[in-house]
Amino acid sequence: MRDLIPAAAENRPVRSLLTGLIAFAFAAIASPCVASEWRYGCRGVLPSGDEPVIIFNRSSLIMLPKAWVRGSLLGSVNGQLLSSSFRAADNNSGLVPKMVFARDDHPDEKLTLIEKSSQTISDVHRPAGRQPRSEQITTYRKVHRWVSDGIYQGPYDIKMDCVNYELSAPRR
Repeated sequence: MRDLIPAAAENRPVRSLLTGLIAFAFAAIASPCVASEWRYGCRGVLPSGDEPVIIFNRSSLIMLPKAWVRGSLLGSVNGQLLSSSFRAADNNSGLVPKMVFARDDHPDEKLTLIEKSSQTISDVHRPAGRQPRSEQITTYRKVHRWVSDGIYQGPYDIKMDCVNYELSAPRR
């Protein structure tokens, strides 16, 4: 019995370290996780004289010269190319049939996109399985009616490739 007391005193730093690691592990498990992700947007060419490329996501719409736009559709609507010239009136509405944008430098100028048709091209769902999140990627071909009271007044019909990306919150 006398041999146990000195052995316990020698192991006190190890027990203290182990207790700290266990407490940290419980705190990490209980801490809030990253929320789910939702991204959507479209890319198409405005059928006007110089044919600018139109890209919009949930918060912005821009027009770029056709030669500038390269890369994946998901990368385009993810904000990697966006230096917005229009702001969405409601950035939580999703790909709804009528979307309104206001021009950044002229807020009185409005641009409205009205969905005329939509066709689902692919709908891929990756269930969580062993991963903590599930993923849903849906791609569409849509035709939007462009109506503007400012730049490129139109009206024009724009054929657009669209994507809706959803990543679930981590499951516990």
